[in-house]
Formats: sequence, C-alpha cells, structure tokens
Amino acid sequence: MKSLPNRRIGAPLLGVMLVALLSPPSLQGRPAHKKALADYLGPLVAKKLNDCRACHLPGDDEDEKPHNAFGARLKAIRKELGKAGKSNDLTNCLDAVAEEDSDGDGATNLVELLAGRYPGEPDDRPTPTEIDAAVASKAAHLKLRTGYPWRPFEAVKRPAVPKVKSAGWIRNPLDAFIAAEHEARGLKPNPEAGRPILVRRIYLDLIGLPPTPEELEAALADPSDAWYAKLVDDLLASPRYGERWGRHWMDIWRYSDWYGYNGEIRNSQPHVWRWRDWIVESLNADKSYDRMIVEMLAGDELAPGDPDVVRATGYLVRSFDKLSREKWLQDTVEHSFQGFLGVTIGCARCHDHMFDAISHKEYFQLRAFFEPHQIRIDHVPGDPNLLKNGLARAFDGDLKAPTYFYLRGDPLTPDKSASLPPATPAALGGRLPEITPVKLPTTAYDPENRDFVVLELIAAAERDVVKMKEARTKAETVAAAKKKAALEGAGIDVELAEARLAALTATHRASQLEAAGKSGSEAWKSAAMEATRTQRHQAVMEARKRLFSTQQLKANAGSDAQRAYYAGQEGVQAKMLAAAEAVAQKDPSVAYVKRPVKTYSPTSSGRRLALARWIADAENPLAARVAMNHLWLRHFGQAIVPTVFEFGRNGRAPSHPALLDWLAAEFMERGWSFKAMHRLMVSSATYRLASTPDPASAKIDRDNVYFWRVPLRRMEAEVVRDSVLHAAGKLDVAMGGPELDHNSGLFVPRRSLYFRHAQDQQMEFLKLFDAASTTECYERTTSIAPQQALALANSDLTIKHARILARALAGKHGKEPEAFVKVAFAAVLSRPPSDEERAECALFLKQQTQLYGPPRTPLAVVDEKQPSPDPELRARENLVRILFNHHDFLTIR
Repeated sequence: MKSLPNRRIGAPLLGVMLVALLSPPSLQGRPAHKKALADYLGPLVAKKLNDCRACHLPGDDEDEKPHNAFGARLKAIRKELGKAGKSNDLTNCLDAVAEEDSDGDGATNLVELLAGRYPGEPDDRPTPTEIDAAVASKAAHLKLRTGYPWRPFEAVKRPAVPKVKSAGWIRNPLDAFIAAEHEARGLKPNPEAGRPILVRRIYLDLIGLPPTPEELEAALADPSDAWYAKLVDDLLASPRYGERWGRHWMDIWRYSDWYGYNGEIRNSQPHVWRWRDWIVESLNADKSYDRMIVEMLAGDELAPGDPDVVRATGYLVRSFDKLSREKWLQDTVEHSFQGFLGVTIGCARCHDHMFDAISHKEYFQLRAFFEPHQIRIDHVPGDPNLLKNGLARAFDGDLKAPTYFYLRGDPLTPDKSASLPPATPAALGGRLPEITPVKLPTTAYDPENRDFVVLELIAAAERDVVKMKEARTKAETVAAAKKKAALEGAGIDVELAEARLAALTATHRASQLEAAGKSGSEAWKSAAMEATRTQRHQAVMEARKRLFSTQQLKANAGSDAQRAYYAGQEGVQAKMLAAAEAVAQKDPSVAYVKRPVKTYSPTSSGRRLALARWIADAENPLAARVAMNHLWLRHFGQAIVPTVFEFGRNGRAPSHPALLDWLAAEFMERGWSFKAMHRLMVSSATYRLASTPDPASAKIDRDNVYFWRVPLRRMEAEVVRDSVLHAAGKLDVAMGGPELDHNSGLFVPRRSLYFRHAQDQQMEFLKLFDAASTTECYERTTSIAPQQALALANSDLTIKHARILARALAGKHGKEPEAFVKVAFAAVLSRPPSDEERAECALFLKQQTQLYGPPRTPLAVVDEKQPSPDPELRARENLVRILFNHHDFLTIR
C-alpha cells in the first residue's frame, strides 16, 4: 500500500530535518521555497539553484541570512502584490520580476535562472553561450507557465472542454482532455478492447466479480447499440456494487475491526462493523458524498436520534487508541485531512509546514474541532449484552476540554496560557459555518433509559424468574439430606428474581411519567411510591440472600476458625437484613432511586459538524478533487495526481490538471453522486481502450502517463478470493452483519470484506495478495511472490472450488473435451479459448485421463474433499484448477 511513513510525535519529516540540521546552511534552501522554484522552472531547473544563495547572502544563521538583490526584490514585490489584493505566492512574485535585472549584470532574472546562475549576485553572470541557450529555452518555459494552472488550494472552477481534431473518437467530455494530450504528444490511442474483455473489465470494476458464462453470453449476444450502457446501469444497481466500492473506501478511511492484547480492546471497538455496513448501504443508495462526509465526522450532531446515521461515526471510533489519547487525536486529525482533503499536515504538529502555508498553530486549531469527542457503545434492540451487540459511536464528552499549543509538538510542553479555538487553515479558504452547539434529544444523552433498553432488561428479569422457578422445581428432587437447604435457597432465589423484576418495572413506570413532564401528578406519585416499595422489598431479598449464603458457608466450614469467621459474618448480615426490613415497614415515599445509568452532556459542541460542512462545501478546494482522483485511480489503474494523499506542494504534479478540475466540478454539479461519475468514467472512450502494448506509443510515453491504453492490473486480494467462489457458484451473497472469523475464510463462502480485518487478525489468503494495511492504505500496491502461486495452486479454497466447478460444467456439457474447454474458459477467464489453447487443453485432458487409468465409479461424485475417482472428471478438475492459476484470471485487462 502506498502511504506515508508512520510518524510519531516530535519527529515529522525526520529526514528533511536531519538534512537541514547536519548540512552547512549555505548549501540548503528552505524546503517550501526550493519546491516553489523547482515547480516554477520545471524540468529546466538547475541543481545549482537548490541553494539559499538563489535569494540570500551567505551567513551562518539560516533564519537570519540577509537577502541578496534578487531576494530583496522578491520580498518587496510580495508586499506590493499583497497590498494590491493580488495573489503573492512565490510563483506570481517570480513572474512579476522575471524580466527585471535585480543584480545589474545585464542579464534578466529569468535568463539567469534558466542559465543556472544566481540572479542576485553580479559576479555570477552567465556566459554569452549560456545566455543564448537560456533565451532559446524561454519558449519552453513560457509553454510550461501558460499551461493549465494547477492550483489545488483554490476553489474548483470548471475549465473549458478542449477542442481537438479527433472529435469522432470522443464519447464524452473527459475524452477531450485525454485526446488533447494525445495530440500534443503525437500519441495514438489503442483501439477499443474486444467485447469479452470489456465485459469482464466492467464487471470486475463495478461489482468485483467476473460475469457468469450466462451473463457473458447475454452481453456478447446483445445486438443493440445501448448494450454497454444498459450493462453499466445494471451493475451499478446491483447490491454487489456497494460491497466492491465499499472495500475501496474502507481502504482510504482506514477501516479496522478492534484489536488489542489478550482480549483487551486497545484499538477501534467491537461492533464497528456497523460503520462498514453503513458504507456499503450508502454507496448502494447513491447517498451524496458530501452527506457521507458530514455523517462520518458528525453524524451524532447532524441526526443524534437516528442510529442509522450515528453509526457512520464509526469513522472516528476506528482511530480510538486506549493507550494514548495523543495518538488517537493525532490520527484523527491527520488522516481526516489526508483521506478527505489529500493534505499531509503532520509536520505542522511540530513546526510550520515545510511546504504548504499551514502554520504550527493552525494544526492545533484543527485539533480543537475534535478535542471534546469521545467514543462509547450504545445498546441496540435485540440484545442487552453490549459485548455481543451494540452501536459503536462518537459523542462530545467534555465540551470544556482545552486545546493547547504544544511547543515543538511535544505534549509534555503545552502552552497553557490560553486554549486555542477551532479554526481551519487560511490557505485552504472555503466557508467555515458558524460553530453552534447542538441540543441533543434525551435518547442521545440518556440512552440507557430508552424504552427498548429497559423493556429488554425487564424481559431478561422475567427470564431470570422462570429460570429460578425451574431451579426450585429441580431442587425438590435433591436427596433428603440436602433437600431442605436446597429448597430454601431456591425459594429465596425465586423471591429475589421476582423482587428485582417488580422493582425494575415500577422504576421504569415512574421514570416514564417523569420524562413525560408529569412529575408531581397523582399518577406519578403513585408510581413513585410503588417504585420505592418494590425497591425496599428488593433490598430485603438481597439481604436475605446474603444471609442465607453466609449461613451455608458456616454450615459447610472445614475448620473451627472458618466457622467462627462465618459466624461473625452471619451476625453482620442479620443486622443488615433487620435494617432493610425496618425500612420496608415504613410508609413508602416518592423518593425512589433511579436506575444507576451513565448519562452524557445534553449538548454537543457543534464543532465537528461545522468542520464537516466546511470540508463538504462546494467552496472547499480539495474534497471533490481528492474523491475524483481516487475514483479515477481505481478505474484507470493510475491516478491523475500520483500522490493520492498529498495534493500540496510536496506532492507530485497531476498529469491532467484540467481534467481533474472538470471532473470535480461535474461531480459537485451532479449532486456529489458517485454512481453518476462511475457511469461517466466507464462510458468514456478512454476507459474502453484495449490494454495491448504499442511500441510506437510506448516510445513516446513509456509509463502510459497520458492514457493511450488501459493498463493491466492484478485483481485486489478480495476480488481474487471472491472470484474463485463466484466462478464455482458458491459465493454466499448474504450482506452485512458482525465480522466473521478471519481464520474461516477458506471454508466460509461469504464475501471477503465481511471477515475480520485488524492489525494482527487478517485472512492469510488475503494477506498473500496484498490486502489493505489497517494503519493506512490510500493506494494499494501489488507484489509478486511465489507464495501467491502456491496459494492458488494448493490452497483448499481453489482445489475444492475447482472440483465443484468442473463437476458442474461436466454435468451440463457432457464429456466432449473441446466443449468442456470452451465452457471452462468462459466460466473462469470470461473469454473463449484460442485455437491453440483449445487444442492444448484437449490434449491435456486426454493425457491426464490416461494417466489416471480406467474409471472406477460413475461420473457423478459429490465428495469435495477428494478428487474424483473418475479419470475424465479428475482431469477436468485439474484443468479448472490450472485456469484459476492463469494470468488472465488474476488480471483485469
């Protein structure tokens, strides 16, 4: 998985800092300034200019080095542009002084930069030859500067669709952006992929499962021009779509089931699977992405009474770290920005950001949005046991929790002189709504008194009464020597269970009237006194139970010392019983004892809701761009911005900035609908290109940066496993529910995303094929290891399902070898075999059948644990197993 290094408090960008500290100051420029100058000059930048001397005079103190003539001019022009209300970043300042001669040596600043000379030092004048070369390169620099500007920190504006010569090739506007780059570079796009390849590609991309032979045949036989559009619509409407794309977003949002040590919960929480189900359901319903962001970051403030919304805050639950609140908040802040906004802000935890205009202080102001939040598990209908079932969710626990500025990012050195208010980085602009506290309904801040919770407790108490009565009946059969004590104890247990039930029921009734605002009414007084009376009786029975238990311990004591000890305890318990009985004899009052449950603040800060709405606002420069970059990456195999988690200055430049802006604008205009953008992307001519190599295009664009073909991709781990099951017709398509044991993946045929996914608890088969890291996985990487081939060749999963599929195909299509080869290729590889493949496979079947000898049983065999005793069927099992190991099975072409 492509991701950032795992940074710890006090050590961001360690490599950069060490270089800065250990190298001579005269040899190092400020990282942000160096990066800006490098971006400005592009490939024309000289190595020599990676130096403070480009703008500063030599000196020992890096922070206090004076400017040279060029640096002084840049500083002055920055002030001038700022006063004029114009953008005064380094790029615009360099443009403003490009044709000036700051050091008076007769060469303009731009010429000196292009010549690799210092424009602030008159003694470093370029030679006539260098000047001529620099002047000649100005045209290339001008082209670089006049191209579409990549300004990811500015609000999205829809660029014009390019006019291109190859208009007939274009299927929708995004193709025009691709075609413009083709024409600019002399690239010829591949022809369209053949229909079998295209059908398999779209199935695997949209639902993560290959087409069945029947689905493939229907798509190949459809004569209408709209066959492809209809297929796309059908796949987007499939429930399997949400599962496929849910796993993609689970990667980006760092989904993890709980993990810890020896059963101790240290990270994430039990029942976080409800957030996973929310992701799948939201995608299937085509819930708008801006709404999804708000629900994940602040569902408890947006709709506090709706558990279907509140479960989305599992996004915040996932970052829970029992051992370090600091690490918990650090991950929440930093990964929220990387996941939703594609900005790495971790280094601003210790100092001003080295590349982007995000200050040290602004980092902690971002943290202030999350400072009050905590996590908890609420009851859900159906099971009162929170260990077995519940809703893991976020809530604001301490509205007064201060956020302090940490000197150098060290939590041991907080500046407690003032608490920082929440604020977003000025450089990102956008519209931060007013932070307004949210009044919560009773069900949100007093969840244990919800009717269903109490009614289930009452039902459990009723079951206890039944259980105790059954125990009393059983006690009647005890041997005579022990019968009296057993019956007495069982009788006390029944009375105690009945007392508890009565007290719980009466207390609930009084509480209901109180919650309805009827305190002081006659009905409430009556209910309150009944609650008092039953609670007193429960106290008597609790005391009687303790006394009886002590008496039994005394009777069974093994020594005089033990007997004496329990005799003393018996006296204490007898006094407590007498006291309880005395209280019970008093007239009941309305001062009943409410159930001892935990309640929470009736108000939430509203901070996270404001932040979420700022992120999901159309004026936010990054949310839509980042989402579309992720979508493009997973459809086309490579992202437009290669650093999917870093859109700032330290990231890599986009290959098609105008296209990404157009997609972002289109996304927001279409109501932040993912399905609309899937449909747009997969319906493009670009998506439908063949993946075959072309030497002429590869010579111009070896890395396919400009999409002249669709790159080959290996299936993700989950798709490999699910496709084996699906091809054999054994995939269990049941959806949702608690995570399944990760060790059961070879024999439980549920879809892969439903198995436990935690730091040390992942299915081994998935890990072999590069399953997502639970730490962070903004983009998956693909490895090639011998264990992968061994797993497909020898695992119980593939062996078993190769047998199942081979037997099913043989039963349908008889024993003709070439007919079997054809249907086996369709079932496993979604394509017909070539003539050479058909002949080779038929020969293989013949040879294997001869090798296994004469048949010993009929063709129909149901034992999946053993190979078929029939030589012909066993040979077919082997062939299917080989096809599961075929490159085309593992590859999205």
